[in-house]
Amino acid sequence: MKKKNSLFLIITLCLMAASSIGLFLNTFGIFFTPIADSLNEKRGTVAIISTILIFSSAIFSINLPRVANDRNYKKIYIAGIIGTVCSLVFMANAASLLMLYAGALLLGVSFSVYHMVMITTIINSSFDENIGTINGVVFSFAGIAGAVFAPLFSAVIERRGWRAGFYVMAIAAAVMCRPGIFAEIKLDRKAGREQTEEKTEFNYMTATYLMSLLMSFSFMFLPSLPQHFPGLALCKGLRDNVGPLMVSSAMIGNIAFKLLAGVLADKLGTIKTIIVIVIINIAGSLMLFSGSTVLLLAGAGLYGSIYAVSSVLIALYAKELYGLANYKKAYPIIVFAGNVANALGISAVGYIYDFTSSYDLAVILVIVLAAAGTALAVISRKKGKNS
Repeated sequence: MKKKNSLFLIITLCLMAASSIGLFLNTFGIFFTPIADSLNEKRGTVAIISTILIFSSAIFSINLPRVANDRNYKKIYIAGIIGTVCSLVFMANAASLLMLYAGALLLGVSFSVYHMVMITTIINSSFDENIGTINGVVFSFAGIAGAVFAPLFSAVIERRGWRAGFYVMAIAAAVMCRPGIFAEIKLDRKAGREQTEEKTEFNYMTATYLMSLLMSFSFMFLPSLPQHFPGLALCKGLRDNVGPLMVSSAMIGNIAFKLLAGVLADKLGTIKTIIVIVIINIAGSLMLFSGSTVLLLAGAGLYGSIYAVSSVLIALYAKELYGLANYKKAYPIIVFAGNVANALGISAVGYIYDFTSSYDLAVILVIVLAAAGTALAVISRKKGKNS
């Protein structure tokens, strides 16, 4: 691929990540409390919107890399953009929580065509070198979008209500997805090596693969917590603007640590990088027990490091452990297991607050899961090398 085309493709992928992850996953928590207050519902019940969103995207993403190819992907992509905008407009006009659930279902299916699995598949099919760095740069834009749009949506919701927030989200998604219509996107790798390896059956029923699924489940539960940072700040009696600032701080950490993780993975290896990032994440988690605004903002920033694991390092882990040919078979289900955790986590954290009137138990839970995920990553990688 020519250098000019490669640069435009990377920019396009950055905008895809900014839209699919930055808008729909990193900022949706801003809507929970306003919707709950407006419809007189519990926060955990409203958070099911994100649960449905993630589940529908995860299910649709499992087989999408096998169905999509150089010939049909552009049509699938355009259909996904149209579905995204229509579903957000539908949610903006929803008269009940059930209608919001239905809109979230359509939105999850729609944005899955330019979500994590497809983005990493395009990267692995288009580039041969510096894959970790490219992943880091691309997925860092999800954090940039979160940092920019979290306070924007918060301001729009405060002045015009949550329905107006969905309209702004629809416009932002349409604008960021538009360059993908003109990009030269390749999904069919021409290397003869992959064509040969594709004939080998992939065994899903191994201890190593089971540990990979559990690792993904453990790590991808953790990004569910930042969506509740606005509620966490209010729970501690802080000003209304502290919660959105915590989300922005987490997104800044998201950006910085994804860039760092991509470079470190190319130099130190994926497993060592996971260990470094998780230590940073746990340090940030401990700060969330504080009632100090400064410590909470710092803790949120360090906690944002987990996004480097969930989007960049798990993808590199899967490629290293299972090879490029088996990546399209192994990775989508690994992501699915993680998305299940993330979907359940968003509602679970909400219900933990509803029943305990505190987020402390949720913070303890994510610390335990971060340690468990690291252990599973180390053991499965070692076992995979020896098999």
